[in-house]
Amino acid sequence: MNPWSWNDRNPYYETAFQVLDVDPTADRATVRARIATRRRRIAYDAGRFPLFGETLTVARVNAAEEQLAAPRSRLAAELLTHPVGPDGDDLATLCEMLELSRALDAASNSGAAPVQDHDLHLDYRVLSHLLPPPIDQEPTA
Repeated sequence: MNPWSWNDRNPYYETAFQVLDVDPTADRATVRARIATRRRRIAYDAGRFPLFGETLTVARVNAAEEQLAAPRSRLAAELLTHPVGPDGDDLATLCEMLELSRALDAASNSGAAPVQDHDLHLDYRVLSHLLPPPIDQEPTA
């Protein structure tokens, strides 16, 4: 199975984990419980629980279950499944870092003094000396 070959669908849009509504790090018991839940929902009313705008069928659930049962196809599904974005404390930290980055960028572009709340002084002139030389050039002493 080549996960990068697209036949009629983009493989990133529908993985076995998405069909079964399970996290790639879930244990076997959780996976079995989610499969049973998906099958009950389809038996009850498949139209109420669409997946990416399409009605989910028992055949697709069975195919996803088989895919997760085999190590090679499970690994392929794990590689295709994108992790969920950060939330909670991680998101707050990332937002704080983004605000700091924007403030530093605004200060450096305006020529103003560094941001008062943070004792961070960056000298961008040193950056070129820290980078490795390009591959086609010899390093200088």
